[in-house]
Amino acid sequence: MLISSIKFFIQPFNIFGILLLLAVVGVLLKRRRLSRWLILVTGIWFLMISTPFLPNLLINSLEDRYEPVRVNNLEDPGAEYYIVVLGGGHGYDDRLPSNALLSLNALGRLNEAIRLFKQLPNSNLVLSGYSSSHPPTQAEILQKTAILLGISEKATMIQKEPGNTYEEAEDYAKNYGHSHPVILVTSATHMPRAMWAFRHFGIEPIPSPTNYRLKGSWKRKWLGVPSMSNIENLGVGVYEYAGIYWYRFTK
Repeated sequence: MLISSIKFFIQPFNIFGILLLLAVVGVLLKRRRLSRWLILVTGIWFLMISTPFLPNLLINSLEDRYEPVRVNNLEDPGAEYYIVVLGGGHGYDDRLPSNALLSLNALGRLNEAIRLFKQLPNSNLVLSGYSSSHPPTQAEILQKTAILLGISEKATMIQKEPGNTYEEAEDYAKNYGHSHPVILVTSATHMPRAMWAFRHFGIEPIPSPTNYRLKGSWKRKWLGVPSMSNIENLGVGVYEYAGIYWYRFTK
């Protein structure tokens, strides 16, 4: 309950909705000075969260920390790497093949892992994620999708229990420890939090982020009209920073 409440109140758009509601209440109660102040604050807040400057600043600060793995730069490309793919969301519909059940976020992560797998002949995929409602788990759907895309089942391992990043890192450390060098695959905005979690359990992975939200000239776009994509980017950035500090102060 506490975590759900925190997640709600840190989202920029939810804060905008609360401010707007308070402004409407102020108008209805004929509190002119208060309502004018609230309308002004609401307008300023909307411009802050919906134009590119603040969202891009936050997203770049996360995405610029790590770059995708270039196999030629690895110290030993012939080593037996464990490529860990963190869960990224899925659904269930028995009419659909497994690849159609994965979210775009999860598909992007699996795609990056398969790119690395194809270039590292001795590697294995460690696929992670639970199911919040009913089987199959996300790890199992990732595995089935990898097999559909040409990966041998023998080259895949699954972690079906973890429900969040911290648990994924904990589960990996418990199951595999330091037995193999690790390449960690997750979304670029999520990578700093994931790296913290794995390091917390004594694992030093090689990061290979994917699913970049800002690319090319969009990374340096500071001015623009309000848009929902900017609000979404800011929400993602705030959520990731909140997650990082939550781990640091509670784990």
